[in-house]
Amino acid sequence: MPVDKDRNRVLVALRDQPQGVEIQQLVQALNLPFDVVERHLRYCADYDLATLKKKKNGGTAVITGRGRDYLTRQGL
Repeated sequence: MPVDKDRNRVLVALRDQPQGVEIQQLVQALNLPFDVVERHLRYCADYDLATLKKKKNGGTAVITGRGRDYLTRQGL
């Protein structure tokens, strides 16, 4: 799995919010466009690094144990 700085930023933000976070909050906190954050979240969900519950105008994401392990291996 290739390393991506923005994807890692998204995962770190999820790790800091163990109860989950709205996509719009991530967009604001990370100062990234919505489509970029959503793309990284879909990637993370595909690899079981995070769960993503989509809603009409956004959704909620939560980091998984595998996502936490991935960040640990990356030294984050």
